[in-house]
Amino acid sequence: MMFSPQIRRFLALLAPDRGSWTLVGGLMVASALGEVAAPYFTGRVTDRVTQEDATAAVWPLVLVRLSSAITELACDSMAALALTRARKRLQCGAVAAVLRGDMPGPGGSLGDTPGAVAERVTGDAEVVHSSLAHLLVSWLWELTRAVSLLATVAWLSPVLGLLTLLALPLFLLLPRTVGRIQQDLARQVRVAEANTTAVALESLGAIGTVRAFGHEAGVTMRVQQRLAQQHQLEKKEALAYAAGCWASGFPSLALKVAVLVLGGYLVSAGTVTPGELVAILMCQLHFIRAVENVLRYLPFLAKAFGSSETLLELLEQARKVTPGAGPPSPVTPDNHETTWTPGLCLKDVWMSYPGRSEPVLKGVSLSLRPGEVVAVLAPPGGGKSSLVAAALGLHPLAGGAVLLDGNPVTPRPHSHPCVTGVPQCPSLLSRSLSANITLGWEHKEETQVVAAARRVGVHTWAKQLPQGYNTEVGPRGMQLSGGQTQGVALARALLRTPRVLVLDEPTRALDPVIRRQVEQELLCSGGAGAGEGPAVLLVTGRVALAQKAPRVALLDGGRLRELGSPEELRTLPWAAAGDAGNGEGDD
Repeated sequence: MMFSPQIRRFLALLAPDRGSWTLVGGLMVASALGEVAAPYFTGRVTDRVTQEDATAAVWPLVLVRLSSAITELACDSMAALALTRARKRLQCGAVAAVLRGDMPGPGGSLGDTPGAVAERVTGDAEVVHSSLAHLLVSWLWELTRAVSLLATVAWLSPVLGLLTLLALPLFLLLPRTVGRIQQDLARQVRVAEANTTAVALESLGAIGTVRAFGHEAGVTMRVQQRLAQQHQLEKKEALAYAAGCWASGFPSLALKVAVLVLGGYLVSAGTVTPGELVAILMCQLHFIRAVENVLRYLPFLAKAFGSSETLLELLEQARKVTPGAGPPSPVTPDNHETTWTPGLCLKDVWMSYPGRSEPVLKGVSLSLRPGEVVAVLAPPGGGKSSLVAAALGLHPLAGGAVLLDGNPVTPRPHSHPCVTGVPQCPSLLSRSLSANITLGWEHKEETQVVAAARRVGVHTWAKQLPQGYNTEVGPRGMQLSGGQTQGVALARALLRTPRVLVLDEPTRALDPVIRRQVEQELLCSGGAGAGEGPAVLLVTGRVALAQKAPRVALLDGGRLRELGSPEELRTLPWAAAGDAGNGEGDD
């Protein structure tokens, strides 16, 4: 297509309302033709005056202009509604794509924090809507008026219409050429001003040295030379400004003179009537004004498009992702042996973040069969949260693969409901306690919710709330303590009866009584025998908690090493100095 990628993305955003925009275009043409009726009927009135019959030409003008005004109102209303729907699609599409993992969330190109991402998504969409609601519709109106006026001139006199059309390059090229010269001179003037200021500040800063060596005259001459250069550039800039003013008015003046001269000749030749010449001159006047407005709006439209360029580009990339499947893992199952084992398997996993020179995970390999519990112990900065993100498929891998029953776990966690995680700092939404536990699984019965809550000690305090499980937890769960929030996140994970449970410091904020209950529940999740219950990957920085797991691995510097038994932890420096921190902080 002849459109740039930026324009194509914007047109794709408006495509769902193509019917509305088609109707808007039709109404614009109808209203613009109604506006053209003013100069046309004015010319007719001029002819009728000579025939003493002006009333017959005035009434059609009044009716057509009234219809044009009503049509313009309907057109503007439909355009505003269509742009509002486009803004809604842009915001909803961006938020949905971030949540699905199709677009980068916090830490990506949209921002470093959830708040920055939200502000970027809503801010860009609002800027586009507010700008285009005025600029786009106004630009389309001016373009439609210009085309309608040109068509009217060509209909009344093909010769004068051709003359007007041939003059368009003069309107487009001359002001743009002079404008580029002005911009270049303005940039040179700003550079000269900065250089002059720098020389002056440097001289004043070293005034003691200048005086000590008697170099006042030399410094003064240098500043004067810079000022003279700046003055010369400013004179050129003033001349360019004058040329710009001339260039903006000369094409219209030249066109008016040419139309008057040629039109007078056509009237004398009887090709056009005096009234038609009056109509053509009025159309020319409105046409020139419309073309100037079209050119004036273009830079502002480009700026409005640029405000949402990143968001529209990311949305276009998200639409190219196949629904229901995320980006392929760097190592697909075809690169592994054909046999597979049930459970979660991490094979030679590498992970890195933008801006970091060294990977945070380096060839991590680990397998968990159903019912197994593996504790991964890591010091602060050892890569705990990165390992959790890899196991849950929350971040694309730089190498290796994460497999669930032989199938890759892609960066689309919603496509793997069998893998559930509890992050180190869980989040709650401004909903009821029950709605936060059943988040994404609203079909669960109340008895199932209570059963999951009992397993992690949530039911003990939930039944004491004013409205029980229907009590609102407030924005971000601020009505609950840190331990209560962590308990809700654990209940939410257990409610899904997952195949794999990934836990990042799951008991950090719990009180001692509830902590023992939760540890007993999680570390004995295998049930009566091997192969029963979920596979549990427990990531922690607490040696005491890691020692309670039957299998223990050590993650340090991004590399994973499984220990022969939990007793080997006693040989680590941490065992003598206590736990490796309290588990707080990322990685």
